[in-house]
Amino acid sequence: MPSDIIAVVKLLYNLLLILLSPAILLWARGNPRLREGLPERLGQWSREKRAVLGELSGRCIWLHGVSVGEVKLLFPLIRELKNRLPEVPLFLTTTTESGHRLLQDFAAKEGIATSHFPLADFPWAVNRFVSLLRPRVFIAGEAEAWPNLLATLGRTGTRRMLVNARLYLEGKPAWRRWLYRWLYRGFDRICCQHKRAADAFARIGVASDRLVVTGNMKSDMSIPPWGAERVVRLKERFSWQKQCVITAGSTHQGEDELVLSAFARVRLTHPDWVLALVPRHPERGNEVLRLAREMHFNAQCLSCHNRLAFPLSVLIVDEMGVLVDYYQISDVVILGGTFSSRIGGHNIVEPALLGKPVIVGPYVDSIASEVERLARRDGVVCAKGGEELSAALMTLVNNASRRREVGSQGKAVFAELLGAVARTAEIVASEFAGISESEAKSR
Repeated sequence: MPSDIIAVVKLLYNLLLILLSPAILLWARGNPRLREGLPERLGQWSREKRAVLGELSGRCIWLHGVSVGEVKLLFPLIRELKNRLPEVPLFLTTTTESGHRLLQDFAAKEGIATSHFPLADFPWAVNRFVSLLRPRVFIAGEAEAWPNLLATLGRTGTRRMLVNARLYLEGKPAWRRWLYRWLYRGFDRICCQHKRAADAFARIGVASDRLVVTGNMKSDMSIPPWGAERVVRLKERFSWQKQCVITAGSTHQGEDELVLSAFARVRLTHPDWVLALVPRHPERGNEVLRLAREMHFNAQCLSCHNRLAFPLSVLIVDEMGVLVDYYQISDVVILGGTFSSRIGGHNIVEPALLGKPVIVGPYVDSIASEVERLARRDGVVCAKGGEELSAALMTLVNNASRRREVGSQGKAVFAELLGAVARTAEIVASEFAGISESEAKSR
């Protein structure tokens, strides 16, 4: 991309940020999810916290995960880095309040400093973060790219890494490809989940010497299955002790109707099956609840758990960070985002590692490599739309041995892919060592 075009785009981007900044700040102050920690998001820490962060200056590795899922993904990498680089301090940030709560709990046990992430890539907020911290290495997860932050880090000599990276170009218009090229040009090293992702980054102009395939770090996530007692304890909350559970995880608008319709057909002949429907965005809970009640299900939101109406046939799980708990008690999983052309799928590794049979829809761009691998081993059930979803769900409901077969094959596929965290940590350590060597030579 010519440097004069880059300069123009950067100028327009920052002019737009400046013009929108009053509206963004007002919105942030009125949004309970952003209002908490807003001074930190603007680089305005308390004196005590500034002193703590100042001690990291020029020495730390900064890791960022946008929300709960990305934060959880970083935990194994953080532990591996602490083993490999025990003298190097780590600094952790996240964007969402739910992610921040999870991060604080983890960081308190590990003795690691944390903060909210700079708001909206505002240049003044980014400059405050970078000038105080001056990190040696910056690590973002999966697809996160902020142009001002990456440019500012680059000027200070920080090595900028994207880990567990994914990018899918199929069906994307030319302007989206151009946008990706501009966003990801700021990374010095991109550790890709698979070769398909590496090829996609190469097609938008990322140099091959910046790309490496390390595998999907989600495959290394430790999710031990619950024992029978813990499963029963959660099911007892909803009087589901004798019920079989279908969990539809991370659903989006337009998908809930498909799931509820398929479940309605199941209930005609199998009234002992129940549904835990987990919207990707919990604030949609009441909207999904209305849909379920319009279809005459006895439904309730988890947020109203102290006044649940039993026996429930549909539970709307409108809380963050508990999806895996409902995978744990599931007999069948329907993966949200795969029936929406706008989304293209969500994390399939978690239910698969738990040995749960997973049904996916036709839109799996974001997890194409994983679905292809699972399909080759009969470790996933694919449905092209609502009718096929109903048929696939009924087949699994009717056949316990088929459920076990699909679940065990899926678990085996991801069990064979261990090692991505160690490979990623090795590259991070080499990037850190490379900075130290260059500094020593310059002295």
